[in-house]
Amino acid sequence: MKKKILSGLFALALLATAGYGVNKSMNGNANLSDLALANVEALAQGEDFEIVCGRYQGPCWTKDYMNYVNCGEYTLVHPCKFTGYMSDRCVSPCQ
Repeated sequence: MKKKILSGLFALALLATAGYGVNKSMNGNANLSDLALANVEALAQGEDFEIVCGRYQGPCWTKDYMNYVNCGEYTLVHPCKFTGYMSDRCVSPCQ
């Protein structure tokens, strides 16, 4: 019986401590610097940019490891496949 009462009091103390910590963190004011606020505002506004992809190769294309392409007398293992990411780049070996 004494063990149940002590474990109940311990759980109650733990919940009270957790509740107090949550209350303090929600009431605290976050002091952001002017630079941090400017960065948040700039990120919220977004940017107008244009994605430029090549038609068959170049930006937005990567090597396709699953297909074979016949370029005349040689069979090439890595043709380009479209990904849409400007960081990817592939040059078709057939051209």
